[in-house]
Amino acid sequence: MPIMSSKKHIPDPPFGGAWKEMVKSGGDQLGIALSPDHLGTMARHGTELLKWNRKFNITSITDPREMATKHFIDSLAIAPHIPENARVLDMGSGGGFPGVPLKVVRPDLEVVLVDASRKRVSFLNRLVSLTGLKSITAVHARAEILAKDPAFAGRFDVVTSRAFTALDRFVVLAAPFLSPTGIIFAMKGRAGTEEAHAVSLSKYEVKTISYLLPLEDHGRTIVSVKPL
Repeated sequence: MPIMSSKKHIPDPPFGGAWKEMVKSGGDQLGIALSPDHLGTMARHGTELLKWNRKFNITSITDPREMATKHFIDSLAIAPHIPENARVLDMGSGGGFPGVPLKVVRPDLEVVLVDASRKRVSFLNRLVSLTGLKSITAVHARAEILAKDPAFAGRFDVVTSRAFTALDRFVVLAAPFLSPTGIIFAMKGRAGTEEAHAVSLSKYEVKTISYLLPLEDHGRTIVSVKPL
């Protein structure tokens, strides 16, 4: 009589091995090598985000696979374009995108996450504590008010955002934070190229970088804006 195995199939957790392989594959397509430590930190980010989202509206994307592509992988696309040792402000950071994944793969950066929602900032502070990431902080403030604070005005090498607001408005909000050689990186969808036309070419040097979102092949655009 055959002996029946008592082992039961244990499904892979939402942010387990299969999820990490997906993020790693997306990173590979962007030319970014992700280590097990990188992937472990991102998985913890995703797990905590879903946990908090049960009580608070942190993100509208709650499917782990969608989060892998539209949150984590997409956030990595900006990493190769940011100068070494830059001080980065992530405006309207929400669930920590792109600032937290960016910090994970670029530990040389100093990152400040800014959001007007106190609950989202509480989440970000908890996330920073859990992951043990250094030189990354979360600030509860509206951008237009924070820009008047001498500790923030004119202090950043890079100001970035992802799906935060219309590009022309974002440029106005971001410009006061820039250092004399600072640059703005806006992460947009395919329409980013069209939005770039709304930025004054007499005041700014504007460039666009188009790419396909790995694993989904959706058009994306990074718009760089530098004051003349």
